[in-house]
Amino acid sequence: MRLNQVSVIVPVHNRPVLLREAVASVMAQSYRDIELVIVDDGSSDDTPAVALALSQANPDIIRVVSQANAGPGAARNLGLAHAHGEFIQYLDSDDLLEPSKFEWQVQALREHAEAGVAYGLTRRVNLATGEVRDWACTNEDIVDIFPSFLLKRGWDTNSPLWRRSVCDAIGPWAELRCLEDWEHDLRAGLLGVKPVRVQGHVVTVRDHGEPRASGMDTGFTPAIVRDMFVAHRSIWRKMQAADKTEWTYFEPFSRKLFWIARLCGERGLEAEADEALALAGEAMAIGGRTGRLRAFRAMKQVLGWRWTVRLGETARGVFRRSNGNR
Repeated sequence: MRLNQVSVIVPVHNRPVLLREAVASVMAQSYRDIELVIVDDGSSDDTPAVALALSQANPDIIRVVSQANAGPGAARNLGLAHAHGEFIQYLDSDDLLEPSKFEWQVQALREHAEAGVAYGLTRRVNLATGEVRDWACTNEDIVDIFPSFLLKRGWDTNSPLWRRSVCDAIGPWAELRCLEDWEHDLRAGLLGVKPVRVQGHVVTVRDHGEPRASGMDTGFTPAIVRDMFVAHRSIWRKMQAADKTEWTYFEPFSRKLFWIARLCGERGLEAEADEALALAGEAMAIGGRTGRLRAFRAMKQVLGWRWTVRLGETARGVFRRSNGNR
């Protein structure tokens, strides 16, 4: 490990223009002890040629490695295996780092030995409309990653700067195409990793017309729903192993597991739906709230997954409309 160095890992798939801009934002950092590992995730356009040209223009800083297309989690694992720095920055290939990010965040981690990760304000810009907004909780003090990220992440993947020692303790990224970042960060939270916030804008996330690496812009496809299930199952099992079972955060998490079970069932993922329903039952049993699941299971035994979900959603819609008309 090279002390003081920041290793930047950029997974990329078919984004030659955006990659150039993301890399330019790294090269513009005021903090200069950096290396950049571009991981080509099986691109089929001229992205590999662009990545190679960037490396040839900056051979002392930029290296390119490649893999067959496997998604961002697998690409980050490959990048981390080639990284040497004391600090790790994961950067999505369509987003930009602000020039003072590393300077501020390395200083914060030096000054706060108890912190394993530094973050700062992310701004999200819609390139079509020009709308700019603060993203999630990046302009707030996040005391604990767990359980505050259980229902929604408090930052984007680009905002944190991690200590390499923390990355090693967290372990490999799940090789999923969506929610791999949520699952990764919650594993950090379950380890007790503490964040420190820097004052200032450190990242710009760009909404654009090109496909997202996660595929979430395509809606809840079976592949995405399956990854959602796998990520939530992983965190649920780790919560159980760590004896993190307070009902204050289990109650909304159990409802989320039930929702994922219904999504799986509606999309024909019956094995995943059955397991997600069982996990929801385990979680709800902690608070003694299994009555709704018993009724749902009884209906499913008669009608099967698809019709049970459809009838349930219809009933909820009628209930919401009737309450709204009062």
